[in-house]
This record gives sequence, structure tokens and C-alpha cells, in this order.
Amino acid sequence: MRPNSALRKMRAGQPISVGWLVAGSPLLAEAAARVGFDALLLDTQHGYWPPEALVNALQVIGPTETVPLVRVLRNEYHLIGRALDDGALGVVVPLVNSAAEAKAAVQAARYPPAGARSAASARVRYYGEDYVQQANSEIMVVVMIETREAVGRVEEIAAVPGVDCLMIGPGDLSLSLGCFGAPDAAHAAAIEGVIAAGRKAGVSVGMACGGPDDAVRRAEQGMLFLAGGSDWGWAIGGAQAHLAALQAGLGAL
Repeated sequence: MRPNSALRKMRAGQPISVGWLVAGSPLLAEAAARVGFDALLLDTQHGYWPPEALVNALQVIGPTETVPLVRVLRNEYHLIGRALDDGALGVVVPLVNSAAEAKAAVQAARYPPAGARSAASARVRYYGEDYVQQANSEIMVVVMIETREAVGRVEEIAAVPGVDCLMIGPGDLSLSLGCFGAPDAAHAAAIEGVIAAGRKAGVSVGMACGGPDDAVRRAEQGMLFLAGGSDWGWAIGGAQAHLAALQAGLGAL
């Protein structure tokens, strides 16, 4: 089976760069896959990915060196299995609040005896004829820590076998802590608590970062899964820069 290079980097203690795709465009996914990110996260929770477009995006990312990941809509067996059968090499599972919920995510992503995933996909064979035999060690399972409840149980969640990464969702976490839009000391302490739990369990920690500077700061804290910047934001930022340059040039005439 094709090695999951992003997962292997994290297991070696190296940070990975993860681009976020929300626009639902396989063409943008194809372009982003050739930029050089370690992984691309196709977001079906808050993004705009109809099923056929998601498969098309996985088809164009899969042959590149970039690892395709999917954030599923919710923590459900068939959604996780479907994303992996479509060609994702990892899943990001939102709103995991307990060890039982983390275990359910792992069970859906792993073949027996480590889990309960069903083996019937044709597309996964493109990753190698030994996919079913090797997938349990190459598929990345990321659970999101996004609530006060999850932070309170984060050591139990981190201890679940098969969890590869704890990913902090800072926006929803601030909403849960009552400081949405203005993260406070309690928010910072919660993040530190997740980092400590990951370190204790030997599990990677990551976060949806606010930009490159924030990602570097989080890496300095010990985070390895550095997700941030989206196709939507890149398009708007590029358009704004283009327009500003054009207007400046025209104004100088």
C-alpha cells in the first residue's frame, strides 16, 4: 500500500502542513495538490462538497505526493467508511467528546480485528493490492477537541488505541467556553491541556490555525498537525492583492 507520508512524519515528531479545501472544486483541489502541502483536508462538515465532487477531488489528489484527508460531517460509521472507500487516506472527525466517541471513530476507520470497517471498495485498490492488509497502519484518524466537555475528558480520549491526532477546533472551543471571538485565559489553558494530554499519551496534537504565523507559534508549542489557509481564503486574498495592485497602478497614471 502507498505509505501515508503525512502520518509517518507526525509519528517521527515532524510537523505537517495541511491545506483546507472548502469550495467544492476538484479543479482547485488538483492545483492545490501540486503546491507542496503534506496533506489536503476536504471539509464536508462546513465546506461545499457534493458526493461526486468529493470523489473527483480524491481522484486528482490521490496520484500526487499530497495526502488526501476528509473531515466527515459527523461521527458516524457509514460516513467515515464512505470517505475512506472514496479514497481518503485519513479522516478528521468533528466534535468528539468522550472516549466512547473516539473509539467509535477508530472502529469505523479500521478493518477487523482492530475495528469494524467493511472491505468492499474498488477505488482503494489504486493505493496497492495489499490495501486491506496494510490500511490499519496507514490510515490517519484525527479526532477534534472542540468543547468544554472534550477538554475535560481529553486524557481519556487520547488514550483510545488507534487515535493518531487530537485536533483542536479553536472557534467551537471558544464558543463552548463562552469567549467566542475573544479567546481568553481559559481558552489558552484548555489548549495547553490538550497539548499535555497528547504528550502524555504519545499522540500528536494539531489545530485549525489562523495563518502561517499562528501555525508556527503552535508548532513551537508542540503541535504537529498544522491546518490553516483555505482555497476560499486563497482565492479572496489573491483577488484582493490583484485588485490593490491594479488600482495602485491605475492611480499612478
